[in-house]
Amino acid sequence: MTISNQYQLEQEAKSIAKMAMIEERESHTDTADFMHQMCDGHESVIYTYKAGLLCLECDRDNAEFHLEEIGYQAASYADYVTRLAYAILFDACMTALYELTHSCRRRRRN
Repeated sequence: MTISNQYQLEQEAKSIAKMAMIEERESHTDTADFMHQMCDGHESVIYTYKAGLLCLECDRDNAEFHLEEIGYQAASYADYVTRLAYAILFDACMTALYELTHSCRRRRRN
């Protein structure tokens, strides 16, 4: 799926987070590792044009902050845009996982 706006990003992140939760439950796979693999191979990350579209149309503040924190220096435009797209998608997945986890806990309490 090509991600070309914030809504699509959030829906894709939610989908990946749900898959990660299922994998953890069924195969005892670490959710963060699973999400990393899904994001790393996502078409909106590996293809420069699609990565650029994701970066242009989606909220990238947290992702840019993370890249600055690790001192990332891009070798080229393609290198930067794909790395930023990965950071945007992974950050959205972590947010979706947090929201899904907390909504499940609230339902269990009620």
